Amino acid sequence: MLAEKAISAAGTEPINVRIKDPISRIEFRHVITRAARDSAGHPSLDITKVELVNGSDVLFSMNGSECQALNIYDRQVGSMLEGDRHISVDQVATYGLDFGRYLWDKQLALNPSAREFGDLQLKISHTLTNSDASATAGKLEVYAHVFDERKVNPTGFLMSKEQYNYTCGSANSYEYVPMPADYPVRKMLIRGYRAQYDPWSSITEFKIDENNEERVPYDWNMENYSRMMKGQWKEVSEYVGFEAPVGTINQFVTPTDWTEFVAERIGATQSSYMDSLVSGGHLAWTAAASGEVQGRVTGYCPNHCIEVPFNDKNDNLTEYYNVQNINNVRLRLKAGSNATNGTGQVVLQQVRNYK
Repeated sequence: MLAEKAISAAGTEPINVRIKDPISRIEFRHVITRAARDSAGHPSLDITKVELVNGSDVLFSMNGSECQALNIYDRQVGSMLEGDRHISVDQVATYGLDFGRYLWDKQLALNPSAREFGDLQLKISHTLTNSDASATAGKLEVYAHVFDERKVNPTGFLMSKEQYNYTCGSANSYEYVPMPADYPVRKMLIRGYRAQYDPWSSITEFKIDENNEERVPYDWNMENYSRMMKGQWKEVSEYVGFEAPVGTINQFVTPTDWTEFVAERIGATQSSYMDSLVSGGHLAWTAAASGEVQGRVTGYCPNHCIEVPFNDKNDNLTEYYNVQNINNVRLRLKAGSNATNGTGQVVLQQVRNYK
């Protein structure tokens, strides 16, 4: 869809979708050439928005951090990063727009030839400096996974969008989020984002009620919920490699909860250590002598996102949260002790059938 293109500044890349065959997945690769040893933020922050539209109809819309988290939960993979943070080396991050429950799902896929589509366009807004403040060069490349020789007739596709974005209030305050009632919901992501803080310390509780609390499907303390879901989620795991100068260096990683960093220090002088606990996806590494650090970080809650699935174990299309026959569905989020200066986002993945 887009051959590798050099980028040197922030911008938005519009890409007209000229493909006519059904598309299972659109995938893109965003690369920056590292210019600083110290990181300013997680690589996914360099994608400020990815959006697929059909005129004014929005089919996919979220930021890079949410997109990677949704990919990790959907695909049950460890990471969407290569993990190399060395100067003058490519820092590679990948992102996917998944229109099916898995790659090559014959029932759910984006069909550009469907009668309701006529002006499909992908828009990727990007920068170079949210993860590396000194970066001046990068690359962008976009691919489509297409059913070309296999004839399929998908009944619909997964439509994934950020539905709500707000600034968290003071501790113990509530935010009420109206839920759309247009399409069945397969999955929800709740993101409590404050840099270097665990997600559940920004949003400490979530509750879903129907028809003014006539029925309450979910009412959870967020930390207890994430503890329980460790029996269902795949652990996030990624390589991290960087050069540590004398002093303290900052790196940002994908897992943001129950995170552990196991590393080796290469060199004669082994006087390096973690400056603090790994919290909210932040690593602080202190060294008395410069040297190479390589390791693997593991944990949960990618990019501060917590998954709330609404599907059965067989992912049956008829078993999702059907909100279409409910008059009122509301999500309530409670601010945690570290919510100040944090943000909350809600992403919904819905099943949208073709007309």
